[in-house]
Amino acid sequence: MMDDDQQPADPWQQIPEAGQRRGLQIFGFPLRIDPFFFVTAWLIGGRQEPLWMVVWVVVVLVGILAHELGHAFAGRRLGMAPWIRLMAFGGMTGWQRPRPLTPGQQIFISAAGPAVGIAIGGGVLLAGTAGLFAGASPSLLRVLDFVLWVNLGWGVLNLLPILPLDGGHIASSLAGIVAGHRGRVAARVFSIVLTVTIGLWALLAGQWWIAVLGVVLTYANVQGLRAETGHG
Repeated sequence: MMDDDQQPADPWQQIPEAGQRRGLQIFGFPLRIDPFFFVTAWLIGGRQEPLWMVVWVVVVLVGILAHELGHAFAGRRLGMAPWIRLMAFGGMTGWQRPRPLTPGQQIFISAAGPAVGIAIGGGVLLAGTAGLFAGASPSLLRVLDFVLWVNLGWGVLNLLPILPLDGGHIASSLAGIVAGHRGRVAARVFSIVLTVTIGLWALLAGQWWIAVLGVVLTYANVQGLRAETGHG
């Protein structure tokens, strides 16, 4: 969810670089997985049999990692040195040696993550619609259902125009092209309005995880707005 560090003022990006250079790696990218990632994935999975909860967490792990790899490979193509971190409520891709990016390059990196998830989830959906899974066991169908919702759902969710989601970075980049710094500030304000609205709706609807996420995203955007306006 909190993916790439295209916005230096974003508090989600203040991760020590040194900790990303050793330990796990995937396709040459340093990888860090916070323990709370698994806790959050488990809790979001709802009430299921223990074995299926394990399957759910594995599908979430692979799906979020695929999303972040989309960002990482896009960054590598532009000559960046990416690292990946999986944490509560999603993942993040950052750079060992950050450098300025054009708005077009920022949009390319931001869109790459959701594109991977939508391609995976969309492929499963199309295959199912075409009847390719006819006769498959109930267990396989359940796993495919997990894959569909995690990848397609996560990809679509990340395209919402809310910072620091990918759609918010895309909207901020486009606003920056049109109105410069004022456009980026407007993107922050718009993100705050949306997250507060979603959070209030979630409270009224009893959707507690969405409400918590709304609070987290609102706080991130308030901090980002303070930095953007020089009040941080």
